[in-house]
Amino acid sequence: MSIETDRMAPTTADRMPLAIVSFDVFDTMLLRRCTTPSGVFELACRLTGCDTARPGLVESFTQHRSLAEAKARKAAFKKTGNGEVSIEQIYARFPRQLFGLGDISPEALAETEFQAELNLCVANPDILSFYRSAREAGKRTGFVSDTYWNGERLGRLLRAAIPGLAWDFLYASCDHGSSKSENLFRKVIAAEKPLSHRMLHVGDNPAADIEAPRRLGIETHHHRQASTYFAGLLQREGSTFALLSPTAAHGQRLDDGLRSLRRCVANRLATEADAFALGATILGPVMAAFDRFVSEEIEKLSVDGRQVAVAFLARDGFLPYRVWTAHSQQPVGYAEINRRAAALAAVDDSVGFTPLFAGIEQIDHAATIEMIGADSPGLRAFFARQPGGIVDGESLCLKLPTLLGKEAIGKLARSMRTGLLEHMRQAIPGFDSATDLVLVDLGYRGSVQNGLRQALKAAGLRTRLHGLYLLTKDDSLEAGDGDTARGFIDDLVVSPQTKLTMLSNIAVLEQLCSAAVGSVRSYRNGEPIREPDVRDAGQIELSRQAQAGALHFVQQLGAFKAGGLDPFANAGTRAAWAATLLARLLLMPTDDELMLLGSTRHDINLGTKAVVPLADPTKAADWMVAWTFSEAVGMPVPPMWPAGSFSAISPADGFSYVLKGCGLLSREIHDDIPCGQVEVTLVDKTAASLAKITCRRTGNNDLRLHIPLSVQQGIEAVAIPLGQIAPRGLLRGVTLQQHDKLLLQHKEADVERLGAERLHAVDIRFDGELFVAEADGKLVIMLPPLEAKYGIVSVLLSPLTEGRPMSLAMDNADHAPVALPSLDEVSSPV
Repeated sequence: MSIETDRMAPTTADRMPLAIVSFDVFDTMLLRRCTTPSGVFELACRLTGCDTARPGLVESFTQHRSLAEAKARKAAFKKTGNGEVSIEQIYARFPRQLFGLGDISPEALAETEFQAELNLCVANPDILSFYRSAREAGKRTGFVSDTYWNGERLGRLLRAAIPGLAWDFLYASCDHGSSKSENLFRKVIAAEKPLSHRMLHVGDNPAADIEAPRRLGIETHHHRQASTYFAGLLQREGSTFALLSPTAAHGQRLDDGLRSLRRCVANRLATEADAFALGATILGPVMAAFDRFVSEEIEKLSVDGRQVAVAFLARDGFLPYRVWTAHSQQPVGYAEINRRAAALAAVDDSVGFTPLFAGIEQIDHAATIEMIGADSPGLRAFFARQPGGIVDGESLCLKLPTLLGKEAIGKLARSMRTGLLEHMRQAIPGFDSATDLVLVDLGYRGSVQNGLRQALKAAGLRTRLHGLYLLTKDDSLEAGDGDTARGFIDDLVVSPQTKLTMLSNIAVLEQLCSAAVGSVRSYRNGEPIREPDVRDAGQIELSRQAQAGALHFVQQLGAFKAGGLDPFANAGTRAAWAATLLARLLLMPTDDELMLLGSTRHDINLGTKAVVPLADPTKAADWMVAWTFSEAVGMPVPPMWPAGSFSAISPADGFSYVLKGCGLLSREIHDDIPCGQVEVTLVDKTAASLAKITCRRTGNNDLRLHIPLSVQQGIEAVAIPLGQIAPRGLLRGVTLQQHDKLLLQHKEADVERLGAERLHAVDIRFDGELFVAEADGKLVIMLPPLEAKYGIVSVLLSPLTEGRPMSLAMDNADHAPVALPSLDEVSSPV
């Protein structure tokens, strides 16, 4: 087998005129089932028997282990001129008493850590294959390692991970008092005597494994751990894990080898930031972890003589279905059932149209007809009476039974139910004989499951339904009558607040997992009749490539499992890391992911042909001009990917969005604080008047003004005394919002950015956003006529002066700390 990393041409040992091939050990021949080497220290802590349930103890142990090593190396360097130490010397400087381990010797603690190494180390199949090809070709092979493990223990580690492994030499730096970057390779050359014959060293460290041997004429091959891009992505995941899963059972170090596996998979890819790579390194691991959850849950149900049938639900369940069929021979179905079909099949039940229209803020007559596939004179008259022909979904649900009539509703439900059941019989193996039917989908509220329950009940079928979902909104997930519903990433994996933030951005995942067809509208002879697929060809191809990458990961996973690396064996660990990978993609995208996914569009389905953008950084930027960051992140949809929208403005804004979503954004820091007042001039048709407006300092040291208006005032222009506020600065933007109930519902009002043609400068010089104002310089804003009762003009500017705007308690009595009254001010009780 060839090794091909760093995009280098493949080489095989039998073609190379080499006498000796040496290998690094850790992160080259051996992989660890943890995210960083400190995972070994964490596992060692857990094996010592100390009180790991005590909050903070494991983290403190792990950090003290690293500090002990640093102290030992510093002392060794001072004494001998090199920093090589043994594991026993490290634990001699470890504060054993602090952890209740005073009776345990450094040697015993060293052996405990060695047991942790034995537990975590597995073979790297790529390097092992190359190693074996070198030995088969007659090359002398061995190992050269910078390590505090002596040669005897290093050999035990290698043979524990690779039974029967043989070598010709093994050099551990602690045995020779010198590291690879110092003189260890000179000792190797002196002892092994390659002479005129060539020697190759394979390793992961650029300095120790590449630069040092090259200086001595040794050829090298860099088996890197991760590219710069993928290493950055892993750093983001570490931050995400800490925010999402701070109470995970084993923390973020012990991931059962998922990171090591993903690094190997990523290093084998031809490119690292396209759709295929996204699928292979992110989407694939999430889907494989979910697949293991589904498999285990199905196994739990398949007891006591139950006949269990399984159906993956279209369209979002298409990729989970492909992952299942890629490794399992168990027959399962792929059923094209969406929320609309399930809801209409049960619309004659007491729940009525609520599952279909709940949560819709605005809908018109045409969209209603598309969704329910029916119309009536009463329905037309109802919408004709609504302002603008628009109504909210809740109001429509209350009226539809009367507007359509009981007979029409019954006919609609029976027609959909008949087609739906016929389709399920054709699509789901064993449907008619099943006592239990498992429904697999991305999530989230179990609406399809609830609709099917009512439809099956109306048809006289008593099949129990069990929903298995990737992501769930648990307070909306209900099941009764022997049914169950479970989420892989439930509210015990991530907090409910964080879950809501993930669900607010879930359209990204839906597009990546979706089948390349339109959503089902109805059925004929058991076959689905689909809506036209309104997505463009490029977007469909992107999803296809991402899914191909995910399946590639599943294939690679099988090979690594055979070698002893199974990152999904532990239920808690796989759920925590699947949540981390998914949340990182949804909430903290890289620039490459923004370029890849940001321009895609999301089709609403539900019988409509509406498509909306996933990301819209322009809208996000406008909202950040008008309101505080905390309010801007609550802007109405679309966009369907608000996290991507804010990340497209800047990585810092994207990370602030994540903090807000996890409930960790300090409003005192990020929101606006009053820092003074200024008089603005309001100009109507006949006169001008002054109004005092509060200046507010933002978390970015900008200044924001909100100027309230009403249509009765007839204001045509507003003059801002820019020279008094900031003689020099950047004008970030001017926006206008209008709404009949603006003060109460400004988050529902569109934000309109006013263009340069409406901004006029008096004694102010502009160069793009940059301005320099005279003392009496004014910015005059020419306003369009208000179309609603109220309006708010927002102005955001960045002063470019010494110091920064300050918000002091003494200047803002309303924001000063509340003082308790003195005793003589308190009335005596009667």
